[in-house]
Amino acid sequence: MRLASRHICCIAALFYHAGLVAQSPARADTASSVHQNRVADINPRTYKRNDTTWIYSGICKPLQVKIYTGREPAVPVAGKIPAPRFISIHGSVQYDFLYRSFADTPYYQKDFRQHSLRASLHVILKNGYPVHLNFLVRESNSPFFRNFVDGGLRFDSKEYENLLRQQIGNKVLSAIQRRPDLDIAEKALEKLLNKYEAVKDKLNSDGLSQRLIEEREKEYFRQTVNSKYSDFSEKDIQGAGTGAITVKAKRELDSLANSITRLTTFIDSVKNDIARSAAVIRKKLYKATTVQELNRLAEENGAGEKKRGFGKLLADLKTAGVGRSVLNYSELTVSNVSLTGVNAEYNPRIYAALAAGKIDYGFRDFFGKNARSSNQHLFIGRFGWGDKDKKAIIFSLFTGRKSNYGGVLSDTIRSHFPVTGYSFEAIVKKDEWTGITMEMAKTTVPVTGRYTDNKGLESLFRFSDKSNLGVSIKGQTRIPETKTTLKGFFRKTGEHFQSFSLFSYNTDQTAWMLKAEQAFAKDKITIHMALRRNDFVNPLTEKTFKTSTVFKSAQVQVRIPKWPSVSAGYYPGSQLYIIDRDRVRENVYYILNGTVIHTYKLFGVRMVSSAIYNSYSNKGTDSGFINYSGINYVASHSVVLKNIQLQGSFIYTDQQELKFYSIENNVEYSAERVFRIGAGLKYNKINGGGEYWGGGVQLMAEIKRLGILQLQYEKSFLPTIQQTLFPVEVGRVSWIKYF
Repeated sequence: MRLASRHICCIAALFYHAGLVAQSPARADTASSVHQNRVADINPRTYKRNDTTWIYSGICKPLQVKIYTGREPAVPVAGKIPAPRFISIHGSVQYDFLYRSFADTPYYQKDFRQHSLRASLHVILKNGYPVHLNFLVRESNSPFFRNFVDGGLRFDSKEYENLLRQQIGNKVLSAIQRRPDLDIAEKALEKLLNKYEAVKDKLNSDGLSQRLIEEREKEYFRQTVNSKYSDFSEKDIQGAGTGAITVKAKRELDSLANSITRLTTFIDSVKNDIARSAAVIRKKLYKATTVQELNRLAEENGAGEKKRGFGKLLADLKTAGVGRSVLNYSELTVSNVSLTGVNAEYNPRIYAALAAGKIDYGFRDFFGKNARSSNQHLFIGRFGWGDKDKKAIIFSLFTGRKSNYGGVLSDTIRSHFPVTGYSFEAIVKKDEWTGITMEMAKTTVPVTGRYTDNKGLESLFRFSDKSNLGVSIKGQTRIPETKTTLKGFFRKTGEHFQSFSLFSYNTDQTAWMLKAEQAFAKDKITIHMALRRNDFVNPLTEKTFKTSTVFKSAQVQVRIPKWPSVSAGYYPGSQLYIIDRDRVRENVYYILNGTVIHTYKLFGVRMVSSAIYNSYSNKGTDSGFINYSGINYVASHSVVLKNIQLQGSFIYTDQQELKFYSIENNVEYSAERVFRIGAGLKYNKINGGGEYWGGGVQLMAEIKRLGILQLQYEKSFLPTIQQTLFPVEVGRVSWIKYF
């Protein structure tokens, strides 16, 4: 009888546990995560948030409560604002030595040697004012390149915007999370949890938990036991019931659980509300594109500080620099011009910009060592209304002097001539994808002497004269529904029009470009197409160059996951070369290109295979060297292991004057990104001719606290008109330190 009663006791307890869970689905378990793992469940199950989790811990063991709140809502916590530091410096310093035994494109020189030292420093003052410092020293034995010491300091408006975005985000998120009602509720919850634990401990310590089970069993027998057990007496059913004490403790525990449930539900609701608000703020922070928008967002959320004086100036400053910088203002005034001087651009509700200094076109500095181009200078002022990144009208006035490179180019104009002009520019931008810019400019005609002597400034106001007038229209848009991007520009300049962006004179020019990009199959296939005419802006080439040729470009790219990446294109290429040791010409020819690249794994080893086809249509008279009108075939394969990379390639060159192939093999070993060594061997064979062996070695070592040292040596070959290959040795030593 006792054994049977024991089994019935266990079954009854299990039935009661099941009934309790079914009867109380809304009883959210509400205690803190401190209680989540106090009792182990021998029958693990998955719980959803707010499930009731009364756990029966084993057969005929006391019922215990496991409080399960689930993972807390992802409420963002404001980032810790660093303590103010007067100055913080990061960046790099690099030294580079280059040796080349022979160079012939686009100039000829033996034993070329060049030293360069550069530093790029990112400086932040008082955790909020970022500036970039660049420094460059270059020295070589070349008769074509000039030696120089150069540098510049500029205010980094984009970095300032990013720092401000982070600071405002921290303040706004902190303000959102400051909820007095949440603090009060969490303190009240903590008190209830402590009381709940105390009552539960009392039940366990007095053996009341076991008595509670027996009390429930008694109730079960009273209501459900059938006649099979009718011989049991009321005394047997009562067992060792505890009466009012057990009932009172149980009711108190249930009351506390209900209070904890309601309070936790409220706390979760507040935290979810904070999370939703934080998500909205983060989205607005991401979309804000100007300092003004960020400040407005801070004010709307009670975290704004009205900026005055220097702070307001920086907030409205677009650019500011001293030393070397590159100016890109407009198509008909100053674009892609290297300036050594001062410049600033300011744009709150009004727009203002100023730049002054010496200019050169150092990005193409052939002949820079001997040319008398140092007398070039520029002054430009711009004033307008609106935001240049959205809608604005801007008036520009510019003046200065341009160089004809000391007569190196055989034109009829003298070596230097004055340029003065003005322009009106209208900008309308819907977003980063859609906008249009229209500009009209008028300049002085090319003259000799001073304006006061030849009345050169009068040409600025002869509006009936279109020879010194320029017009430009640029626009772009994107159609999201079809994933189509369109870009284009049109530029018309009279024969006497001058600017610091264009370099033709005594020739009227009509230039235009149309470009389209179309994506298909969820961006797996992309097609690029372009048409352009007279888009030549090289300051060193013939100034009266003009063509009616329309150049076409087309390219298709196919990228499908786990399949080879394929691209094919037909587009013009450009080549500079020198004739008579003092004249530069630029020739354009077409290139047909096809590429297949595949990255995959074979037997668990990463592989990269590629094949490239290049066909170029330039002529021998277009080039200062022998590579012309030919086809290149390239096939390569790489095996990437944990610390070793193996690569092999085959190159075949088929052109009119020379046919040859090259086979190259390289091996590279690296250790924990602090040491890398590689070596290669290259075999060259001319069809019906000689054999040539070359190769190279390289070493990279990262030395703690000293930086990265790289050593390279290569012996390769260039084709000659004698149908042979000429050896060229290249050596390089470089060191770079990041900090």
